[in-house]
Amino acid sequence: MHHRKAGWVETDAAESMADEKSRNLAVEVFSIGFWDGRWSPVQKFLERSGPFTHPDFEPSDEVETQKDVFGVPLIGLRKSGQMRQGLPLALMHIVEFVEKHGLCQSGLFRVGGKVKLCQELRKSFDQGSFPEFDSGAIPTLASLLKLFLRELPGGLIPESHRTQLLKVFRDSEEEELNQAVRMILNSLPEEHFNVLCYLLHLLSRVGAESLQNLMTSKNLSIVFGPTIFHVPLGPTMIEEQGLCNTLTEHLLNNLKHLLPNMYPHASTGNRAESGDWTDEECVKQLPLTEMRPKLPKIGRLGRLRKGLGSFGRRFFSCFRSNKIESEEASAKMET
Repeated sequence: MHHRKAGWVETDAAESMADEKSRNLAVEVFSIGFWDGRWSPVQKFLERSGPFTHPDFEPSDEVETQKDVFGVPLIGLRKSGQMRQGLPLALMHIVEFVEKHGLCQSGLFRVGGKVKLCQELRKSFDQGSFPEFDSGAIPTLASLLKLFLRELPGGLIPESHRTQLLKVFRDSEEEELNQAVRMILNSLPEEHFNVLCYLLHLLSRVGAESLQNLMTSKNLSIVFGPTIFHVPLGPTMIEEQGLCNTLTEHLLNNLKHLLPNMYPHASTGNRAESGDWTDEECVKQLPLTEMRPKLPKIGRLGRLRKGLGSFGRRFFSCFRSNKIESEEASAKMET
């Protein structure tokens, strides 16, 4: 019995030493990266043994840091609860302040901001905060907004949609162009469609103040063309980016025919601007099948309440009209 127990101890000790060697080897392999992504005995060991620590291995801050706002796909922001009304909260926080305090500032979105302050604000957003802004930091906030859009994975307008838009922009006749562009824009992912509407109507309001801020639709398209359309590096990059900038200018100049203003209250005191769409105009301009908002689903109880409400309105309407008719008849008899 004693020998068997000692044997067990020796076996356990041997296995422990083997595990320790495997762990040390795992540290070295993990530090330089796995070969060709293939499964190795060390990787299988890691899967089996779980997390490990080693005195010579301390993960760097770069490995542990994860961007929470900047550089995150829009659908990821929605799933993490960082959106309201279909828009990223950080984006709304920036835009509302810029619209309130900097819409008429000369060179808005063209004049660069302070790099250090921009980095600090970005870090604050990534840590889940909503920093307070100063009216003197409008250029920095404009740079921060462009940075948010520029770092969207895949761009605000994905590559497949960009290719389609450029094709119809090159080939379509003038009278067919807006309809073709509108159909492609309506096929965007919902989050991208919402942000694009929000952004372009913001730029439209900036362009409306061009006499003061000097930012015409052409100037805005030069600034935001590379931000909206992420053109990959290549021999035709300059030509394609120039075409994307021209397309951006076309979007701004024909905005009321292409995209509904889904957020007219952003900076206008809960009223639509004269050049913006109202709800009725949206219905007239866009075919019903292209309207993005979906009707809410209601259950059996909701349908019953709706029916009772409609019946009540009709009943009181008839009752009131009968009452008015009887009063008019009585007045005639008296005269």
